[in-house]
Amino acid sequence: MAATEHTSMASRALGAGAWTVGTRLAAKLIDLAMLLCLARFLGPAEFGLVAMAMAAVFIVEALFDLPMAAALIRVPALTPDMLHTAFTLSLLRGLVVGLLLLAVAWPLAAFNAEPRLIALLAVLALAPVMRGLVNPRMVEYARALDFRPDAVLELSGKTVALVVSIIVAVTTRSYWAIAAATVCAPLVATLLSYCIVPLRPRLTFVHWARFSSLIGWNFVSQLGMALNWQIDRLLLPRLTTATAFGEYAMGKQMSEIPMQALIQPLSRPVMQALASAGDARGSRYLQLSRAVALLMAPVMGLALLWPEVLVRVALGPAWAPAAEWFRWISAAALLGLPAMLMGPLAMTLDRTRWVAIRTLVELLVRLPLVWLGAVHFGIPGAIAGSAIATAAGTIAALFIVRRLIATRLVPQLMTLWRPLIAMLPAGALLWLTKAEVMAAPGLTELLVRAVPLGLLYLLVYALGVLLAWQLAGRPAGLEQYLLDTIRTRFTRARTRRSPSAARTRASPTDAMEAHAKQPH
Repeated sequence: MAATEHTSMASRALGAGAWTVGTRLAAKLIDLAMLLCLARFLGPAEFGLVAMAMAAVFIVEALFDLPMAAALIRVPALTPDMLHTAFTLSLLRGLVVGLLLLAVAWPLAAFNAEPRLIALLAVLALAPVMRGLVNPRMVEYARALDFRPDAVLELSGKTVALVVSIIVAVTTRSYWAIAAATVCAPLVATLLSYCIVPLRPRLTFVHWARFSSLIGWNFVSQLGMALNWQIDRLLLPRLTTATAFGEYAMGKQMSEIPMQALIQPLSRPVMQALASAGDARGSRYLQLSRAVALLMAPVMGLALLWPEVLVRVALGPAWAPAAEWFRWISAAALLGLPAMLMGPLAMTLDRTRWVAIRTLVELLVRLPLVWLGAVHFGIPGAIAGSAIATAAGTIAALFIVRRLIATRLVPQLMTLWRPLIAMLPAGALLWLTKAEVMAAPGLTELLVRAVPLGLLYLLVYALGVLLAWQLAGRPAGLEQYLLDTIRTRFTRARTRRSPSAARTRASPTDAMEAHAKQPH
C-alpha cells in the first residue's frame, strides 16, 4: 500500500510539474515573441539601459524576498488568519522594495553616468509592489498540486504585457516599451488572483511566528543569489560600451530562459513531492533530479550547439554578436545542473541555512573572479569567473545533499548519464547541420531548414532516452510516467470509440434478440 501511495504521489508531482513547466514554457514563448518584436524596434543600447535598471530591481527585491508559498505549503491546515498574515507581510515587503528602489535610483544613475535611470527605476519600482498584493489564497491550489489557476495568472499577465509593449514600442520606439511590459504583467496577475478565488484581506501579524523562521537565513541566501545572478550586470556597464553590454545582456537573458521556464516552475511541485516522501525522500530526490536533467539536456544542447540559429530567428541578424555570449553563458550555467533541486530539498526540510551556505560559497568565489576577469579580459573574463563560481557552488551543493538525506555523491552525479548518452547522437545532428541552416539567405528559408531538423533532433534525443532507460532496467521515473500517460490516453480513446463502433456493427436481428431478452 505504501509503495502504491509513493508511486501515486510521484506521478501526481510529475503531472503537476508538467503543468507548471508547460505554463512557464508558454510564458517564455510569449516573452520570446516580445523580444522578437522589440529587438526590431529597439537597439542594444536601449536593452542595456533596462538591464542596468533591472539588475538593481532584482537585487533589492531579493533582499526582502519572503517565500510565503513555501511556508503556507508546509502547514498542516490553512486558516484565514494565516492568509491575512501572509498578505500583510507581502504588502509591507512590496512597499519597502519600492521605496528602496526610489532611494537608490539617483546613486545608480550617477555611478553609471546615465540620468535616464532615475525615471526608469521609479516606474519599475511599481512591479514589486504589484507582486506584493497577489492573493495568498492561491496557495490552496498549489497544496492540491493543481497549478492551472497559476497558469491563467501568468499567461494572462504575459499576454497583456506583450500587447502593451508592442504598442509602446511602435509609437515611441524607446526603452519604455520594456518598462511597460515589466509593470503590466504583475498588475494583471494580481487583479485576476482575486477573481479566481475570493479573499477580503485584512492587515494582521497574528501568525508572524510561522513566517519568521524564513527571514533570517532566507535573507542571506536571497541576497547571495541575487548578487550571484546580477553582479556581472552591475560591473560590466562601467567596463564596456553600451552596445557591447546590451548584446551581452541579451545573450544572458536568452540563456536564462531554460532555467526560468523549466527549473523555477518545478520548485513547488518538487517541494510537495519531497515533503510527502518520508523515508523514501532520498530515492525520490534522485528520481526528480534525473527528470530535471532529462528535460534540461535537449534545451541546453540547442543553446550550446545552435546559438547562432536561435539568435537569428529570435532577434535578427543585427544581434549576431549576442550568440557567442549566449553559448558560453549557457555552458557556465550547465555546470549547475547536478544540484538544481538542492534548494527545494533544503526548504522542504526547513534547513534554509544550507541554501544560504551554498549561495555564500558561490558568491565568495564569484565576486573576485568576475571582477578580475572583467577588468583584465572584459566580457569573456566575466563569463569564465562565473563558470568557476557555478562549479564551486555545485560541489558544495552535492555535499550538502549528502548531509541532508545521506545520498552519496556518485548517485547524484549518475542522474546525468542517461541524458548525456541520449545527447550524443542528437548533438551530433545539430553540429553537422548548423552550417547548412545558417547558409539560408532569409528568415523564411532558415525556418524551413531549421524546424524539421529541430524536430528530428528532439526525436533522436527521445529515442536515445528510451534506449538508455531500457539499458538501465526500466526504472520508475519520467520515462515510465510519460509512457503510462500515453498508454492510458490511448486506452481511453479506444474505450470511447468502442461502444459506438459496436452499435454501428450491430444488426437489426441482434437488436430484436436483445429486446426480447429484456424483462417486461
